[in-house]
Amino acid sequence: MNDLLIRNALLIDGLGAPPLRGDLLVGDGRIAALGSGLDARDAREVIDADGLALMPGIIDSHTHYDAQLTWDPGASPSPALGVTTAVIGNCGFTIAPCRRGDRERIMRNLTQVEGMSLEALRAGIRWDFESVPEYLDLLERSGTTPNVACFVGHSSLRSYVMGEAAVERAATEAEVAEMRRLLLEGMHAGAVGFATSTSPAHNGEGGKPMPSRLADEAELRSLVGSLKEIGRGLFMLTKGGQTRMDFLESLAAQSSRPVLVAALLHNSTNPDAVFADLDAIAAANGRGRRMVGAVSCCPLSFDFTLHSPYPIEGLEAWKPALGLK
Repeated sequence: MNDLLIRNALLIDGLGAPPLRGDLLVGDGRIAALGSGLDARDAREVIDADGLALMPGIIDSHTHYDAQLTWDPGASPSPALGVTTAVIGNCGFTIAPCRRGDRERIMRNLTQVEGMSLEALRAGIRWDFESVPEYLDLLERSGTTPNVACFVGHSSLRSYVMGEAAVERAATEAEVAEMRRLLLEGMHAGAVGFATSTSPAHNGEGGKPMPSRLADEAELRSLVGSLKEIGRGLFMLTKGGQTRMDFLESLAAQSSRPVLVAALLHNSTNPDAVFADLDAIAAANGRGRRMVGAVSCCPLSFDFTLHSPYPIEGLEAWKPALGLK
């Protein structure tokens, strides 16, 4: 006996084939049969999907649901839009690891860099964790609606290990070693990789750069290299203009792990830049690397006021007017 029969749906396979009306049978969590007029006696539950479409779930590869999932395991509204897997921790902006005394700073940074409501974060986050393993355990106990894949975040690692110095200087060898230990701890607990950002657009409270932007190449090499030690995981980076593609290729080679480069967006002042990056990724893959560029299917636009002027806070010319240091 199979678990579920969905009848009379418009079936879209996600591979580009023309949609077909038919039935889909599910058994043991997998598609058991596709066809027309499948026998309802073969299923415990039957859903008549006449007038509806059935398609593979969407994998949303770039989300920032890390905080919301602690109070909203349903990750609304994503599942209603067809998302069945959400990847969190992108850009290295996570809420674990986090010491009790650093919670306010982490929330204020998220308010600034991702436009989240500080009031909502303060009221909503369930701080039943400090470490990455404890955070992942919270998600497991909560029973999230979508599948969740979580990166270990570089900025959170730096803040946890270095405190306020995380936004002021490069890390010492001892501090990098401790970050590496925490990264491996998170990976062993079930995280899918390591995420960071070198984008100059990523500024936290008061216009200060997010901690990962202060990391030097040696720090990145050590942390990404730890993925080779564990033999699995993905390195995700939101790329700043100063980050060289040959450096990222060298990280892919050193770690023998896939590298996801985001966000490769059109730049009206340098329209060829994104194509140069994509060409460099293709060339690296031709040399045996595994690199992917994340692009957008629509224009990126910002709506903001001078009460929360995130897009311009990183610009030196605006800092005197905004009272930033």
